[in-house]
Amino acid sequence: MIYKIANTAEEYEQIFKLNYETFVEEIPQHEKNETKKLKDKFHDKNIYIIAKKENEVIGMISLSDTRPFSLDDKLNNIDTYYKGEYRKPVEIRLLSIRSEERFSRNAE
Repeated sequence: MIYKIANTAEEYEQIFKLNYETFVEEIPQHEKNETKKLKDKFHDKNIYIIAKKENEVIGMISLSDTRPFSLDDKLNNIDTYYKGEYRKPVEIRLLSIRSEERFSRNAE
């Protein structure tokens, strides 16, 4: 398994499919569509760190260091929630792991 920053069209397509599986089929936060792909509304600002098994994206986390964050829309004056000093905050937005790749310490 390798971990890397997504940077190819094929990796992004796999991320969109993984997002659909997670955030439409498993956690119904978005409507179903015919393409079975879900592109995050902040996609153009996101950096995706992916986990790949051979050529397949099996997990991803997205983050952004560009304001406004998605939380800026949900919370008034988000800066009051920061503790201590910071130079440049980063929002971690999404986490998805292909369901068959999830393991538990209690799993046998």
